[in-house]
Amino acid sequence: MNRSLLKRYFLNDVTAAEKAMVDNWINDPANEAAVKEWMQGSWQLLADGDTGVSPNTSGIWQNIATSIEHEAAPPKETPVVPLPFPKKKQWYLSVAVALLILFSGYFAYQHFNNNTSSNNNLASYGGKLSTETNNTPVQKTIALEDGSVVVLAPHASLSFPKHFNNDKREVNLEGNAFFEVAKNPEKPFIVYSNNIVTKVLGTSFTISTDSSTKDIHVAVRTGRVQVFEKNSASKDQVNTRALTSNGVIITANQQTVYSNNHNSFQTSLVPVPLPIPGKQVMAGYFDFNRQPVSLVIERIQQVYGVEIVLENEALDKCIFSGELEEESLFEKMDIVCTAINAGYEISGTKILLKGKGCK
Repeated sequence: MNRSLLKRYFLNDVTAAEKAMVDNWINDPANEAAVKEWMQGSWQLLADGDTGVSPNTSGIWQNIATSIEHEAAPPKETPVVPLPFPKKKQWYLSVAVALLILFSGYFAYQHFNNNTSSNNNLASYGGKLSTETNNTPVQKTIALEDGSVVVLAPHASLSFPKHFNNDKREVNLEGNAFFEVAKNPEKPFIVYSNNIVTKVLGTSFTISTDSSTKDIHVAVRTGRVQVFEKNSASKDQVNTRALTSNGVIITANQQTVYSNNHNSFQTSLVPVPLPIPGKQVMAGYFDFNRQPVSLVIERIQQVYGVEIVLENEALDKCIFSGELEEESLFEKMDIVCTAINAGYEISGTKILLKGKGCK
């Protein structure tokens, strides 16, 4: 019998057909030993969670087993009442109810603990933590010891160690904030925020949480960040460059939104891409006089770090004349497309230039 199906059965998360299948399996005398072994093993699952709770699984199971033995041997003077199931199956069903109750309680505690004790991510620092909360109606700037700067939005809170003395720089964020992280390849900077972990070496980015949906937005201003789902980002995985099975890498002018309902990331361009800080743009850089569209596109890509893909090779033969110094990225695209009778659409983190092109 599939263990995943058994677990869902005792958590009451199965279809009618699956329930019938498991019922038949439990009631088959040939499976008696396997049923008892799985139930006893299920208690150990409670000790393997990531909340730090370590229930006495052996003691709990022993108590259940003792109760089962007492139920298995009723006093002689007690009249025997016919049961709808064999006695041993009754014991197993009793244990199933106990499992359901304790599993439910455990997972409820785990959910509550993850949502109310964010500082557990920094438990290794003990009491050497500071917490800054912005109780003002304006932004509040916090300077960390490594030279990083965090700008807290109103009602946001940041917890961090007094000294980053480990092999990484870790902080907890509740609410919205902008991070300007000092570069240090030897010590990755890691932000825990609700259900996600954001890892960087040195960059600037914003983390915000939607108050209604609780979806989490990470938008990169400069550099590159890795964003993980916290439940799939173990301590070892966060310390490596490898992504977990549910994580993304985003760069300048890109954003990702983590959906709490679907436990997934959706990556796209930020609503208003900005020129990447530090890019040297000389006067007249966006002043074109009968230049190929490929040159215009190349310069836009260099300044904004956004990939622009030509759908049709014939677009590369089009000529553009015009000045694009003051316009935003999308305004530049609108002007170019109007001039060459083309259009564009945003596809994920790329811009697709579409049209018949020129001869």
